[in-house]
Amino acid sequence: MGYRSEPGLESATVYVVDFMEPGAVATRPVPIPRAEFQQAVLRLSRDVRLKQKTPRQAAHELLSLLGTPPDDPKVAATGYWKLEQHRGEGVTWILERQEGLVVLTPQAEQALKEKYLKWCEPRGGGDCLGLLDDDPYLRTDDRRTLALALAFGNVLDETRAALGRELLNVQALVSMVVWTVALYCMMWVVPEPTTKALAAGMTLILMGYLGLKTVYELMDGWARMADTAYHATTFEELRAAGEEFSKVLGEDAARAMILAVSTLAGHTLGQVVARVKSLPRFNLAGAQFEAQGGAAVMGSLEATEAALATEGALARAVAAAETVATSPQGPMAVVMLKKGRVGGGETAPGGRSAETVIRHRGGNRQVELSDGQRWHVPRGKSAADIPAEDKIGDMLQEAVTKAANEWGPHRLSRQERIAIEKAQKNGEYWLARLLEREARGRFVQRTVKNQFDHLYDFSLSKGIDVIDPATGRKYEILSGTESNLARHGKRMASEFFRMLTF
Repeated sequence: MGYRSEPGLESATVYVVDFMEPGAVATRPVPIPRAEFQQAVLRLSRDVRLKQKTPRQAAHELLSLLGTPPDDPKVAATGYWKLEQHRGEGVTWILERQEGLVVLTPQAEQALKEKYLKWCEPRGGGDCLGLLDDDPYLRTDDRRTLALALAFGNVLDETRAALGRELLNVQALVSMVVWTVALYCMMWVVPEPTTKALAAGMTLILMGYLGLKTVYELMDGWARMADTAYHATTFEELRAAGEEFSKVLGEDAARAMILAVSTLAGHTLGQVVARVKSLPRFNLAGAQFEAQGGAAVMGSLEATEAALATEGALARAVAAAETVATSPQGPMAVVMLKKGRVGGGETAPGGRSAETVIRHRGGNRQVELSDGQRWHVPRGKSAADIPAEDKIGDMLQEAVTKAANEWGPHRLSRQERIAIEKAQKNGEYWLARLLEREARGRFVQRTVKNQFDHLYDFSLSKGIDVIDPATGRKYEILSGTESNLARHGKRMASEFFRMLTF
Protein backbone atom coordinates (compact mmCIF):
# COMPACT_ATOMS: atom_id res chain seq x y z
CA MET A 1 0.00 0.00 0.00
CA GLY A 2 3.00 2.24 0.41
CA TYR A 3 2.07 3.88 3.72
CA ARG A 4 4.12 4.46 6.83
CA SER A 5 3.28 2.84 10.13
CA GLU A 6 1.69 5.35 12.47
CA PRO A 7 2.91 5.93 16.01
CA GLY A 8 1.61 3.19 18.30
CA LEU A 9 0.91 0.82 15.39
CA GLU A 10 4.06 -1.28 15.48
CA SER A 11 2.53 -4.74 15.96
CA ALA A 12 -1.21 -4.82 15.14
CA THR A 13 -2.45 -7.03 12.32
CA VAL A 14 -3.71 -4.88 9.46
CA TYR A 15 -5.62 -6.00 6.38
CA VAL A 16 -5.14 -3.88 3.29
CA VAL A 17 -8.35 -3.76 1.26
CA ASP A 18 -8.73 -3.07 -2.44
CA PHE A 19 -11.25 -3.76 -5.18
CA MET A 20 -11.16 -5.56 -8.50
CA GLU A 21 -13.80 -4.13 -10.80
CA PRO A 22 -13.32 -5.50 -14.32
CA GLY A 23 -15.92 -3.16 -15.81
CA ALA A 24 -16.04 -3.51 -19.59
CA VAL A 25 -12.96 -5.74 -19.83
CA ALA A 26 -13.81 -8.76 -21.99
CA THR A 27 -12.70 -12.05 -20.45
CA ARG A 28 -13.00 -15.71 -21.36
CA PRO A 29 -11.69 -18.99 -19.97
CA VAL A 30 -8.04 -19.57 -20.84
CA PRO A 31 -7.90 -22.65 -23.11
CA ILE A 32 -6.03 -25.52 -21.44
CA PRO A 33 -5.18 -28.32 -23.92
CA ARG A 34 -5.79 -31.85 -22.70
CA ALA A 35 -2.15 -32.95 -23.00
CA GLU A 36 -0.85 -29.93 -21.05
CA PHE A 37 -3.55 -30.44 -18.41
CA GLN A 38 -2.63 -34.08 -17.91
CA GLN A 39 1.09 -33.36 -17.66
CA ALA A 40 0.47 -30.60 -15.11
CA VAL A 41 -1.99 -32.52 -12.92
CA LEU A 42 0.39 -35.51 -12.73
CA ARG A 43 3.38 -33.32 -11.84
CA LEU A 44 1.46 -31.35 -9.20
CA SER A 45 -0.09 -34.46 -7.61
CA ARG A 46 3.11 -36.42 -7.09
CA ASP A 47 3.72 -34.96 -3.62
CA VAL A 48 0.10 -34.72 -2.44
CA ARG A 49 -0.50 -36.95 0.60
CA LEU A 50 -3.83 -37.75 2.28
CA LYS A 51 -2.09 -38.72 5.56
CA GLN A 52 -4.37 -41.65 6.47
CA LYS A 53 -7.47 -39.49 5.97
CA THR A 54 -10.47 -40.24 3.83
CA PRO A 55 -10.84 -38.02 0.74
CA ARG A 56 -13.72 -36.22 2.45
CA GLN A 57 -11.62 -35.54 5.57
CA ALA A 58 -8.61 -34.45 3.50
CA ALA A 59 -10.77 -31.95 1.60
CA HIS A 60 -12.20 -30.50 4.83
CA GLU A 61 -8.68 -30.15 6.25
CA LEU A 62 -7.38 -28.53 3.07
CA LEU A 63 -10.05 -25.83 3.18
CA SER A 64 -9.92 -25.52 6.99
CA LEU A 65 -13.55 -26.58 7.30
CA LEU A 66 -15.22 -28.55 10.05
CA GLY A 67 -16.60 -31.93 9.16
CA THR A 68 -20.28 -32.34 8.37
CA PRO A 69 -22.09 -32.54 11.72
CA PRO A 70 -24.36 -35.49 12.48
CA ASP A 71 -27.97 -34.98 11.57
CA ASP A 72 -30.72 -34.70 14.15
CA PRO A 73 -33.19 -35.78 15.19
CA LYS A 74 -33.27 -39.58 15.25
CA VAL A 75 -36.63 -41.03 14.30
CA ALA A 76 -37.72 -44.44 15.60
CA ALA A 77 -39.12 -46.94 13.14
CA THR A 78 -38.26 -50.59 13.80
CA GLY A 79 -34.84 -49.23 14.80
CA TYR A 80 -33.08 -45.90 14.51
CA TRP A 81 -32.88 -43.63 11.47
CA LYS A 82 -31.55 -40.14 10.86
CA LEU A 83 -33.71 -37.59 9.09
CA GLU A 84 -31.55 -35.16 7.16
CA GLN A 85 -33.22 -31.80 6.74
CA HIS A 86 -32.82 -28.83 4.38
CA ARG A 87 -34.68 -25.57 4.95
CA GLY A 88 -37.12 -27.30 7.27
CA GLU A 89 -37.85 -30.08 4.77
CA GLY A 90 -36.91 -33.72 5.34
CA VAL A 91 -34.81 -34.81 2.36
CA THR A 92 -33.07 -38.08 3.33
CA TRP A 93 -33.76 -40.97 5.70
CA ILE A 94 -30.52 -42.68 6.75
CA LEU A 95 -30.59 -46.04 8.49
CA GLU A 96 -28.52 -46.36 11.67
CA ARG A 97 -29.80 -49.57 13.30
CA GLN A 98 -32.79 -51.84 12.91
CA GLU A 99 -34.23 -54.43 15.22
CA GLY A 100 -36.69 -57.28 14.85
CA LEU A 101 -37.34 -59.90 12.21
CA VAL A 102 -38.04 -57.51 9.32
CA VAL A 103 -35.26 -55.27 7.98
CA LEU A 104 -36.60 -52.19 6.23
CA THR A 105 -34.59 -50.80 3.31
CA PRO A 106 -35.20 -47.31 1.85
CA GLN A 107 -35.81 -48.33 -1.76
CA ALA A 108 -34.96 -44.99 -3.41
CA GLU A 109 -31.74 -44.59 -1.42
CA GLN A 110 -30.75 -48.21 -2.07
CA ALA A 111 -31.38 -47.85 -5.81
CA LEU A 112 -29.31 -44.63 -5.93
CA LYS A 113 -26.48 -46.31 -4.02
CA GLU A 114 -26.49 -49.30 -6.39
CA LYS A 115 -26.36 -47.12 -9.49
CA TYR A 116 -23.57 -45.02 -7.98
CA LEU A 117 -21.53 -48.15 -7.29
CA LYS A 118 -22.27 -49.35 -10.83
CA TRP A 119 -20.97 -46.01 -12.17
CA CYS A 120 -17.81 -46.53 -10.10
CA GLU A 121 -17.01 -49.95 -11.62
CA PRO A 122 -14.99 -48.64 -14.60
CA ARG A 123 -13.46 -45.97 -12.34
CA GLY A 124 -11.60 -48.24 -9.94
CA GLY A 125 -14.63 -49.94 -8.43
CA GLY A 126 -16.09 -49.80 -4.96
CA ASP A 127 -16.95 -46.45 -3.37
CA CYS A 128 -14.81 -44.55 -5.88
CA LEU A 129 -15.63 -41.05 -4.60
CA GLY A 130 -15.64 -41.86 -0.89
CA LEU A 131 -19.33 -41.01 -0.53
CA LEU A 132 -20.20 -43.94 1.74
CA ASP A 133 -17.45 -43.56 4.34
CA ASP A 134 -19.80 -42.11 6.95
CA ASP A 135 -23.23 -43.58 6.13
CA PRO A 136 -24.63 -46.53 4.18
CA TYR A 137 -26.56 -44.22 1.85
CA LEU A 138 -25.88 -40.95 0.04
CA ARG A 139 -26.53 -37.82 2.08
CA THR A 140 -27.13 -34.39 0.53
CA ASP A 141 -23.42 -33.49 0.50
CA ASP A 142 -22.70 -36.85 -1.15
CA ARG A 143 -25.31 -36.18 -3.82
CA ARG A 144 -23.84 -32.74 -4.56
CA THR A 145 -20.38 -34.25 -4.88
CA LEU A 146 -21.62 -37.00 -7.19
CA ALA A 147 -23.45 -34.45 -9.36
CA LEU A 148 -20.22 -32.44 -9.61
CA ALA A 149 -18.26 -35.54 -10.64
CA LEU A 150 -20.86 -36.19 -13.34
CA ALA A 151 -20.55 -32.56 -14.48
CA PHE A 152 -16.76 -32.93 -14.76
CA GLY A 153 -17.38 -35.79 -17.18
CA ASN A 154 -14.45 -36.48 -19.51
CA VAL A 155 -12.17 -34.11 -17.61
CA LEU A 156 -12.35 -36.36 -14.55
CA ASP A 157 -11.51 -39.34 -16.75
CA GLU A 158 -8.54 -37.38 -18.12
CA THR A 159 -7.38 -36.73 -14.56
CA ARG A 160 -7.70 -40.38 -13.60
CA ALA A 161 -5.81 -41.49 -16.72
CA ALA A 162 -2.99 -39.00 -16.10
CA LEU A 163 -2.49 -40.00 -12.47
CA GLY A 164 -2.69 -43.68 -13.32
CA ARG A 165 0.54 -43.46 -15.33
CA GLU A 166 2.68 -43.24 -12.20
CA LEU A 167 0.68 -43.11 -8.98
CA LEU A 168 -0.87 -45.92 -6.98
CA ASN A 169 -3.50 -44.03 -4.94
CA VAL A 170 -5.29 -42.65 -7.99
CA GLN A 171 -8.84 -43.23 -6.72
CA ALA A 172 -8.21 -41.46 -3.41
CA LEU A 173 -6.55 -38.46 -5.09
CA VAL A 174 -9.31 -38.04 -7.65
CA SER A 175 -11.92 -38.33 -4.91
CA MET A 176 -10.11 -35.74 -2.76
CA VAL A 177 -10.03 -33.30 -5.71
CA VAL A 178 -13.77 -33.69 -6.36
CA TRP A 179 -14.61 -33.30 -2.67
CA THR A 180 -12.42 -30.19 -2.39
CA VAL A 181 -14.06 -28.51 -5.38
CA ALA A 182 -17.53 -29.41 -4.06
CA LEU A 183 -16.81 -28.00 -0.61
CA TYR A 184 -15.21 -24.90 -2.13
CA CYS A 185 -18.25 -24.30 -4.33
CA MET A 186 -20.55 -24.54 -1.29
CA MET A 187 -18.86 -21.37 -0.02
CA TRP A 188 -20.59 -19.65 -2.94
CA VAL A 189 -24.12 -20.44 -1.71
CA VAL A 190 -24.25 -17.60 0.82
CA PRO A 191 -25.41 -13.98 0.45
CA GLU A 192 -21.85 -12.64 0.07
CA PRO A 193 -19.49 -15.43 -0.98
CA THR A 194 -16.23 -15.13 0.94
CA THR A 195 -13.19 -17.38 0.73
CA LYS A 196 -10.22 -17.32 3.07
CA ALA A 197 -6.63 -18.57 3.08
CA LEU A 198 -6.18 -21.45 0.62
CA ALA A 199 -9.73 -21.14 -0.69
CA ALA A 200 -9.00 -17.46 -1.43
CA GLY A 201 -6.03 -18.63 -3.49
CA MET A 202 -8.36 -20.89 -5.48
CA THR A 203 -10.69 -17.95 -6.14
CA LEU A 204 -7.82 -15.82 -7.43
CA ILE A 205 -6.56 -18.59 -9.73
CA LEU A 206 -10.07 -19.00 -11.13
CA MET A 207 -10.39 -15.23 -11.62
CA GLY A 208 -7.24 -15.35 -13.71
CA TYR A 209 -8.05 -18.46 -15.72
CA LEU A 210 -11.79 -17.89 -16.16
CA GLY A 211 -12.47 -14.22 -15.61
CA LEU A 212 -14.65 -12.82 -12.85
CA LYS A 213 -17.74 -12.80 -15.08
CA THR A 214 -17.43 -16.54 -15.70
CA VAL A 215 -16.88 -17.16 -11.99
CA TYR A 216 -20.20 -15.42 -11.31
CA GLU A 217 -21.93 -17.59 -13.91
CA LEU A 218 -20.48 -20.68 -12.22
CA MET A 219 -21.84 -19.47 -8.87
CA ASP A 220 -25.36 -19.37 -10.25
CA GLY A 221 -24.93 -22.69 -12.06
CA TRP A 222 -23.62 -24.36 -8.90
CA ALA A 223 -26.51 -22.97 -6.82
CA ARG A 224 -29.02 -24.48 -9.26
CA MET A 225 -27.24 -27.84 -9.28
CA ALA A 226 -26.90 -27.91 -5.48
CA ASP A 227 -30.61 -27.20 -5.05
CA THR A 228 -31.49 -30.01 -7.47
CA ALA A 229 -29.15 -32.38 -5.65
CA TYR A 230 -30.88 -31.60 -2.33
CA HIS A 231 -34.12 -33.01 -3.68
CA ALA A 232 -32.82 -35.68 -6.04
CA THR A 233 -33.76 -39.28 -5.24
CA THR A 234 -32.46 -41.01 -8.37
CA PHE A 235 -29.15 -41.33 -10.18
CA GLU A 236 -30.84 -40.06 -13.34
CA GLU A 237 -31.84 -36.82 -11.60
CA LEU A 238 -28.28 -36.28 -10.42
CA ARG A 239 -26.92 -37.02 -13.89
CA ALA A 240 -29.32 -34.47 -15.40
CA ALA A 241 -28.27 -31.88 -12.79
CA GLY A 242 -24.60 -32.55 -13.52
CA GLU A 243 -25.12 -32.30 -17.28
CA GLU A 244 -26.91 -28.97 -16.85
CA PHE A 245 -24.04 -27.58 -14.75
CA SER A 246 -21.50 -28.91 -17.26
CA LYS A 247 -23.02 -26.60 -19.89
CA VAL A 248 -22.03 -23.62 -17.72
CA LEU A 249 -18.77 -25.18 -16.57
CA GLY A 250 -17.15 -26.31 -19.80
CA GLU A 251 -13.95 -28.33 -20.08
CA ASP A 252 -11.53 -25.43 -19.63
CA ALA A 253 -13.18 -24.28 -16.37
CA ALA A 254 -13.29 -27.88 -15.10
CA ARG A 255 -9.59 -28.28 -15.83
CA ALA A 256 -8.81 -24.96 -14.13
CA MET A 257 -10.67 -26.03 -10.98
CA ILE A 258 -8.84 -29.35 -10.78
CA LEU A 259 -5.48 -27.67 -11.39
CA ALA A 260 -6.19 -25.08 -8.68
CA VAL A 261 -6.75 -27.85 -6.12
CA SER A 262 -3.69 -29.77 -7.29
CA THR A 263 -1.55 -26.63 -7.08
CA LEU A 264 -2.50 -25.68 -3.54
CA ALA A 265 -3.10 -29.09 -1.92
CA GLY A 266 -0.65 -29.90 0.84
CA HIS A 267 1.31 -26.66 0.56
CA THR A 268 1.32 -23.42 2.51
CA LEU A 269 0.57 -20.25 0.61
CA GLY A 270 4.21 -19.28 0.94
CA GLN A 271 5.21 -22.36 -1.07
CA VAL A 272 2.81 -22.08 -3.95
CA VAL A 273 4.27 -19.26 -6.06
CA ALA A 274 6.49 -21.57 -8.12
CA ARG A 275 3.65 -24.11 -8.47
CA VAL A 276 1.19 -21.44 -9.61
CA LYS A 277 3.67 -20.12 -12.19
CA SER A 278 4.13 -23.63 -13.55
CA LEU A 279 0.48 -24.00 -14.53
CA PRO A 280 -0.34 -24.36 -18.24
CA ARG A 281 -0.88 -21.04 -20.05
CA PHE A 282 -0.15 -19.16 -16.82
CA ASN A 283 1.01 -16.08 -18.73
CA LEU A 284 -2.43 -15.75 -20.31
CA ALA A 285 -4.16 -16.19 -16.94
CA GLY A 286 -1.82 -13.66 -15.32
CA ALA A 287 -2.50 -11.10 -18.05
CA GLN A 288 -6.26 -11.60 -17.72
CA PHE A 289 -6.02 -11.20 -13.94
CA GLU A 290 -4.10 -7.94 -14.32
CA ALA A 291 -6.53 -6.61 -16.93
CA GLN A 292 -9.45 -7.07 -14.49
CA GLY A 293 -7.81 -4.78 -11.93
CA GLY A 294 -5.36 -7.22 -10.38
CA ALA A 295 -2.35 -5.16 -11.47
CA ALA A 296 -3.66 -2.06 -9.71
CA VAL A 297 -4.53 -3.99 -6.54
CA MET A 298 -1.16 -5.68 -6.21
CA GLY A 299 0.75 -2.68 -7.52
CA SER A 300 -0.56 -0.58 -4.64
CA LEU A 301 0.81 -3.02 -2.08
CA GLU A 302 4.43 -3.24 -1.11
CA ALA A 303 5.73 -6.80 -1.50
CA THR A 304 5.34 -8.65 1.78
CA GLU A 305 8.57 -10.46 1.03
CA ALA A 306 11.50 -9.39 -1.12
CA ALA A 307 11.22 -12.66 -3.06
CA LEU A 308 7.76 -11.64 -4.30
CA ALA A 309 8.78 -8.19 -5.52
CA THR A 310 9.46 -9.32 -9.09
CA GLU A 311 6.52 -11.71 -9.43
CA GLY A 312 3.42 -11.01 -11.48
CA ALA A 313 0.20 -9.81 -9.89
CA LEU A 314 -1.55 -13.19 -9.90
CA ALA A 315 1.31 -15.09 -8.27
CA ARG A 316 1.74 -12.36 -5.66
CA ALA A 317 -2.00 -12.28 -4.96
CA VAL A 318 -2.21 -16.04 -4.37
CA ALA A 319 0.72 -15.81 -1.92
CA ALA A 320 -0.48 -12.68 -0.10
CA ALA A 321 -4.30 -12.77 -0.14
CA GLU A 322 -6.02 -13.52 3.15
CA THR A 323 -9.63 -13.15 1.98
CA VAL A 324 -11.50 -12.68 -1.28
CA ALA A 325 -15.13 -11.59 -1.03
CA THR A 326 -17.31 -11.40 -4.12
CA SER A 327 -20.22 -9.02 -4.20
CA PRO A 328 -23.72 -9.99 -5.36
CA GLN A 329 -24.08 -6.46 -6.75
CA GLY A 330 -22.18 -7.43 -9.87
CA PRO A 331 -18.79 -8.67 -11.02
CA MET A 332 -16.58 -7.19 -8.32
CA ALA A 333 -14.20 -8.75 -5.85
CA VAL A 334 -12.93 -7.35 -2.57
CA VAL A 335 -9.37 -8.52 -1.98
CA MET A 336 -8.02 -8.37 1.58
CA LEU A 337 -4.26 -8.75 1.85
CA LYS A 338 -2.72 -9.44 5.22
CA LYS A 339 -0.10 -6.74 5.72
CA GLY A 340 1.30 -8.42 8.81
CA ARG A 341 1.74 -7.09 12.30
CA VAL A 342 2.51 -3.43 11.85
CA GLY A 343 1.53 -1.92 15.16
CA GLY A 344 1.05 -2.49 18.87
CA GLY A 345 -2.34 -0.84 18.86
CA GLU A 346 -3.51 2.59 19.84
CA THR A 347 -5.32 3.76 22.93
CA ALA A 348 -8.66 5.47 22.50
CA PRO A 349 -10.13 7.86 25.10
CA GLY A 350 -11.40 6.01 28.14
CA GLY A 351 -8.40 3.68 28.22
CA ARG A 352 -9.77 1.39 25.52
CA SER A 353 -7.39 -0.35 23.15
CA ALA A 354 -7.91 0.33 19.44
CA GLU A 355 -6.78 -1.92 16.62
CA THR A 356 -6.76 -1.09 12.94
CA VAL A 357 -8.44 -4.02 11.20
CA ILE A 358 -8.77 -2.67 7.65
CA ARG A 359 -6.74 -0.04 5.85
CA HIS A 360 -8.03 1.42 2.59
CA ARG A 361 -6.06 2.71 -0.35
CA GLY A 362 -6.88 6.34 0.50
CA GLY A 363 -5.31 6.10 3.97
CA ASN A 364 -8.66 5.83 5.73
CA ARG A 365 -9.06 2.85 8.02
CA GLN A 366 -11.49 0.90 10.17
CA VAL A 367 -10.73 0.61 13.87
CA GLU A 368 -12.13 -1.83 16.43
CA LEU A 369 -12.13 -0.90 20.11
CA SER A 370 -11.79 -3.28 23.03
CA ASP A 371 -15.43 -2.62 23.97
CA GLY A 372 -16.63 -3.84 20.56
CA GLN A 373 -17.21 -0.47 18.88
CA ARG A 374 -16.12 -0.13 15.25
CA TRP A 375 -15.27 3.27 13.78
CA HIS A 376 -14.35 4.47 10.33
CA VAL A 377 -11.44 6.89 10.70
CA PRO A 378 -10.52 9.07 7.70
CA ARG A 379 -6.98 10.15 6.83
CA GLY A 380 -5.83 12.82 9.26
CA LYS A 381 -7.85 11.45 12.16
CA SER A 382 -6.77 8.92 14.81
CA ALA A 383 -8.29 6.78 17.53
CA ALA A 384 -7.77 9.71 19.89
CA ASP A 385 -10.64 11.47 18.08
CA ILE A 386 -13.11 8.73 19.02
CA PRO A 387 -15.35 9.94 21.87
CA ALA A 388 -14.66 8.51 25.33
CA GLU A 389 -18.37 7.85 25.75
CA ASP A 390 -21.04 7.30 23.12
CA LYS A 391 -24.32 6.46 24.81
CA ILE A 392 -26.32 7.45 21.73
CA GLY A 393 -24.30 5.09 19.55
CA ASP A 394 -24.66 2.30 22.11
CA MET A 395 -28.42 2.79 22.15
CA LEU A 396 -28.62 2.81 18.34
CA GLN A 397 -26.44 -0.32 18.10
CA GLU A 398 -28.71 -2.13 20.54
CA ALA A 399 -31.73 -1.13 18.44
CA VAL A 400 -30.01 -2.27 15.23
CA THR A 401 -29.18 -5.67 16.73
CA LYS A 402 -32.72 -6.09 18.03
CA ALA A 403 -34.25 -5.21 14.66
CA ALA A 404 -31.92 -7.61 12.83
CA ASN A 405 -32.94 -10.43 15.19
CA GLU A 406 -36.60 -9.71 14.40
CA TRP A 407 -36.01 -10.13 10.66
CA GLY A 408 -37.35 -13.14 8.83
CA PRO A 409 -38.84 -14.00 5.43
CA HIS A 410 -42.26 -13.13 6.83
CA ARG A 411 -41.10 -9.50 6.89
CA LEU A 412 -40.83 -9.38 3.09
CA SER A 413 -43.35 -7.18 1.34
CA ARG A 414 -45.44 -8.62 -1.46
CA GLN A 415 -43.34 -6.77 -4.05
CA GLU A 416 -40.07 -7.96 -2.49
CA ARG A 417 -41.29 -11.56 -2.40
CA ILE A 418 -42.38 -11.44 -6.05
CA ALA A 419 -39.00 -10.00 -7.12
CA ILE A 420 -37.07 -12.69 -5.23
CA GLU A 421 -39.23 -15.51 -6.59
CA LYS A 422 -38.81 -14.15 -10.13
CA ALA A 423 -35.02 -14.08 -9.75
CA GLN A 424 -35.01 -17.66 -8.44
CA LYS A 425 -37.26 -18.83 -11.27
CA ASN A 426 -34.88 -17.27 -13.80
CA GLY A 427 -31.92 -19.02 -12.16
CA GLU A 428 -30.44 -15.69 -10.99
CA TYR A 429 -29.59 -16.89 -7.51
CA TRP A 430 -27.08 -14.10 -6.92
CA LEU A 431 -29.85 -11.56 -7.58
CA ALA A 432 -32.26 -13.39 -5.27
CA ARG A 433 -29.65 -13.31 -2.49
CA LEU A 434 -28.99 -9.62 -3.12
CA LEU A 435 -32.69 -8.73 -3.07
CA GLU A 436 -33.24 -10.60 0.19
CA ARG A 437 -30.17 -8.98 1.80
CA GLU A 438 -31.31 -5.52 0.68
CA ALA A 439 -34.80 -6.18 2.03
CA ARG A 440 -33.32 -7.14 5.40
CA GLY A 441 -31.21 -3.97 5.42
CA ARG A 442 -34.23 -1.80 4.63
CA PHE A 443 -36.22 -3.47 7.39
CA VAL A 444 -33.49 -2.85 9.98
CA GLN A 445 -32.99 0.77 8.90
CA ARG A 446 -36.73 1.46 8.76
CA THR A 447 -37.34 -0.11 12.18
CA VAL A 448 -34.58 1.95 13.83
CA LYS A 449 -35.71 5.11 12.04
CA ASN A 450 -39.30 4.68 13.22
CA GLN A 451 -38.03 4.33 16.78
CA PHE A 452 -35.69 7.33 16.86
CA ASP A 453 -36.73 9.62 14.00
CA HIS A 454 -38.07 12.22 16.44
CA LEU A 455 -34.66 12.51 18.12
CA TYR A 456 -32.04 12.25 15.36
CA ASP A 457 -31.56 13.16 11.70
CA PHE A 458 -32.04 10.12 9.44
CA SER A 459 -31.02 10.09 5.78
CA LEU A 460 -31.22 6.45 4.74
CA SER A 461 -31.13 6.95 0.97
CA LYS A 462 -27.91 8.96 0.68
CA GLY A 463 -24.87 9.96 2.70
CA ILE A 464 -24.63 9.16 6.39
CA ASP A 465 -27.61 7.25 7.80
CA VAL A 466 -27.92 8.99 11.19
CA ILE A 467 -26.60 12.25 12.65
CA ASP A 468 -26.99 13.31 16.27
CA PRO A 469 -27.75 17.06 15.98
CA ALA A 470 -26.60 17.67 19.55
CA THR A 471 -23.05 16.41 19.02
CA GLY A 472 -22.72 16.15 15.25
CA ARG A 473 -21.66 12.51 15.57
CA LYS A 474 -22.40 10.31 12.57
CA TYR A 475 -23.57 6.71 12.39
CA GLU A 476 -23.94 4.25 9.54
CA ILE A 477 -26.25 1.21 9.71
CA LEU A 478 -24.88 -1.68 7.66
CA SER A 479 -24.53 -5.43 7.44
CA GLY A 480 -21.22 -6.58 8.87
CA THR A 481 -20.07 -8.68 5.91
CA GLU A 482 -16.49 -8.14 4.80
CA SER A 483 -17.34 -6.90 1.33
CA ASN A 484 -19.96 -4.48 2.67
CA LEU A 485 -17.60 -3.06 5.30
CA ALA A 486 -14.96 -2.61 2.61
CA ARG A 487 -17.40 -0.91 0.21
CA HIS A 488 -18.46 1.60 2.85
CA GLY A 489 -14.83 2.48 3.50
CA LYS A 490 -14.33 3.11 -0.19
CA ARG A 491 -17.56 5.06 -0.71
CA MET A 492 -17.27 7.23 2.42
CA ALA A 493 -13.50 7.61 2.70
CA SER A 494 -13.56 11.16 4.08
CA GLU A 495 -16.29 10.64 6.71
CA PHE A 496 -15.69 10.00 10.41
CA PHE A 497 -18.47 7.74 11.73
CA ARG A 498 -19.34 4.82 13.94
CA MET A 499 -20.34 1.64 12.12
CA LEU A 500 -23.54 0.08 13.51
CA THR A 501 -23.42 -3.45 12.20
CA PHE A 502 -25.91 -6.30 12.09
